[in-house]
Amino acid sequence: MVSPTSSTSHTDHEKNLTTSVVERIPTNEVEKSTSELTEEHKQYLIAKHGTYELDPIPSMNDDDPLNWSKVTKYTQVGMISFHAFVSTFCASGLVPTLGVLSAQFGITTATASYLVGVQILLIGVFPLFWVPFMQKYGKRQLMIVSALGACFFNLGGAYSNSYGVMMAMRSLQAVFISPGLAVGGAVVNELTFSHQRGVMSGVWSIAVNLGTMAGALFMGFVAEREPVRVVFFVFLAINAFQVVAYLLFGKETLFNYNDLSRNETNRFKQLVSFKAIIPEFKLDLKTIVNPFTYFGHWRIFAATLAYAVCFAFDNIATNVEIPEVMYVKFGMGPQALGLQFLGLLIGTIIGEVGGYASDKFQAYGARNNKGNSFRLWVTYPGFATSVIGIIVFGYQIDAIVEYNITPLVGLAICAFGLQIITAPLISYCITVNPVMASDIILFISFVRQILAFVATFFLPVMFATMGFTMAYSLMAILMAATAFVPVLILHIVESRKGR
Repeated sequence: MVSPTSSTSHTDHEKNLTTSVVERIPTNEVEKSTSELTEEHKQYLIAKHGTYELDPIPSMNDDDPLNWSKVTKYTQVGMISFHAFVSTFCASGLVPTLGVLSAQFGITTATASYLVGVQILLIGVFPLFWVPFMQKYGKRQLMIVSALGACFFNLGGAYSNSYGVMMAMRSLQAVFISPGLAVGGAVVNELTFSHQRGVMSGVWSIAVNLGTMAGALFMGFVAEREPVRVVFFVFLAINAFQVVAYLLFGKETLFNYNDLSRNETNRFKQLVSFKAIIPEFKLDLKTIVNPFTYFGHWRIFAATLAYAVCFAFDNIATNVEIPEVMYVKFGMGPQALGLQFLGLLIGTIIGEVGGYASDKFQAYGARNNKGNSFRLWVTYPGFATSVIGIIVFGYQIDAIVEYNITPLVGLAICAFGLQIITAPLISYCITVNPVMASDIILFISFVRQILAFVATFFLPVMFATMGFTMAYSLMAILMAATAFVPVLILHIVESRKGR
């Protein structure tokens, strides 16, 4: 069996972290590696994939996740993407009920909104602890534990009789559901080839973005007709569905190429066999804090900052403002509030074209020696529409006296822009150092959620002191300065180096 290997130089710390982990062959090494394959291996890959010119090159083993059928791969990516969707769905699903909860607990709407804000924070922080365990013991069993724990604490939320108890239940539910937000990148990396990662990363990332909108949209219909308790019951039912799906259809994507005895290939035996798949992977403080080292990796940091800033302003700033403005200014109920998220939902779905375009640009760049940074061309229309969309939204919120749908047009435009840039930026970060994909995704998720959480505190102050038009115009300027300009510089530097 020929196991994937990496010839890229890494620091000793990175080598220690990735010992015996599935390593990837960089794109510029594919030609050399394929020339060294045996004829038998070439014929095996042709039978499986239609070609042996793949990046990375799979082993000659049917149990290698890279050799799984497309249906199996799509199923695993679909389940992990749904887990990411549920993470943000449950966070935002309480938004339409904030007015009801503020009256129920005798608190302000702003105070009630912390029930959402605390989840935004915790689902960004706790994957730092979950994912290292998944990189040692595997993902399937721990994702079942994640969904099962979320079930129990959603049940606790349903029967909370005070703000403090509900805050505790929401916090613990966030801790358990959080790994889906970050582990998707690792699963995509374990299952796919480089020319597929834009689309697959797009599926996972769109799930994160859609969850924030769909939660508020659909739970608005529930909250309009039923007490808040039923909203938690819906969350519980979704988590229970996840548990069943992982039990029946889940497969372990972590694979030990160097010691095949560590891989339990029977899906049902996997459930009762809790052993380290990568025993050499160290679970220590260095492993947990290693994602933070990417603050010093300027290429990954620039792309991450661009995505996180656009997420905070295009997604969170608009999500926060919908209940604040529409509830107070127009007296909307939960269902009407939820319907305001349709613009975000539509724009995000249309923006999924970014993942497809990213892969096409990457493939073209590879054929013409343009490097992985060539996919960054896809982001520029996204930055433009992100800026235009929030300006339209802010201006129309200020301008309208009686409600109309023009602010939703702005929401659709900025959501489209955010989704356009998401897949190319995440895919680019992974291709910078694919061996460390898990740490890179952890870093991206952490920065995104921390900025999103901080935004929930300063945004209401901005709106109160500056008005909506000026506040959103300032956000547009900040996006241009801290997102577009760094990516433009990154693109120019990388293209000149042929990377």
